[in-house]
Amino acid sequence: MAKLSTVKLPNGTIIEISPNLSTAQITALITSLTSNNVSYTEMPEQETDQGTVFIQSRSLEQIWNSSKKDKLAIFIRSYFSDNLWFTSKEIMEQQIAITGKIVLGETSAIGTYLNRLFETGHLDKQKYLNGRTVSYKISEKLKTEYPQIPNKEFKTLLNSKL
Repeated sequence: MAKLSTVKLPNGTIIEISPNLSTAQITALITSLTSNNVSYTEMPEQETDQGTVFIQSRSLEQIWNSSKKDKLAIFIRSYFSDNLWFTSKEIMEQQIAITGKIVLGETSAIGTYLNRLFETGHLDKQKYLNGRTVSYKISEKLKTEYPQIPNKEFKTLLNSKL
């Protein structure tokens, strides 16, 4: 069995690289390590049939353009306090207050994506006694995987994509 190679990043993070990486995976790794806009943080692992691959940190633009779930995660991270419980209705009201439009979807669509973020461990969830009201709170996983963006920068991103 071939031995894993290791790379130590400037911040001290050590990445183990499988010898079974495809050419495309090696190219993506080199590109991400030499890119000027990549910030080095501890990267999550993903198991594949080619060994362990470390997912590269994504730029804000890449996250925003990838999926509605990612857009919602960035929005929550940027506009809601870490210890604050919130509902899908509050997120919809906040997006309208900021953009004047519905960018992330109506309350039911937001509720669906909130539940998906809960299922992946990005949010904590609680139901109230009436069973109809569900609230969410940012988890440690969401804090580490999604950037918190200053409001001015976030508004610029939103306006450029509308």
